[in-house]
Amino acid sequence: MKKQSILSAEFYSKKGIIFLSYFLGITLLLSSCGYVIEGSNPILPNDARTLALLPIQNQTFKAGLETDLSEQLNLLLRSNSSVKIAPSGIAELQLEIILLNLKTSSSGLSKEQISSGVKGIIQGQAILVDRRTGSKVWDESVLEVKLTESVENETNSVSSFSLSGSIRELIKLFAAKIYERLFTTF
Repeated sequence: MKKQSILSAEFYSKKGIIFLSYFLGITLLLSSCGYVIEGSNPILPNDARTLALLPIQNQTFKAGLETDLSEQLNLLLRSNSSVKIAPSGIAELQLEIILLNLKTSSSGLSKEQISSGVKGIIQGQAILVDRRTGSKVWDESVLEVKLTESVENETNSVSSFSLSGSIRELIKLFAAKIYERLFTTF
């Protein structure tokens, strides 16, 4: 039998098949453990395809937070091709969000928090219900995001409400945290 040359196409095709089978095996193993490749389109919990974002309740004293949060979440969810936003009556999952508290340097933050660089804190509650079974898939009663000087940057205006850059950044971080939790830690 003739020994394969390192320059032959057959040598590389066999090596390529072995590499591809290892790569696919590792990819399947990681995906079954809940790992998600960044930039991919993760799927919703319970293999749902549709999600309803219920009107956000704002129990803070700052008008417009719910509008900005809704817009930010819609942007994030619409960028995921495995999710379809649907009306609450037909969606498989319903996401309910309640904004509970907003603290800024002008109202609510302690002197220690301000001196440590905290610019703002927003707290809320998120509940994800599977309409098919009637059960709560995810219930986080205290979801909190802190904006510090190190993560603050300018954001684009996303609504007509007059919110400061710090509050807009808090809303953006809060939306990102809900999105992350929705797909990775429900």
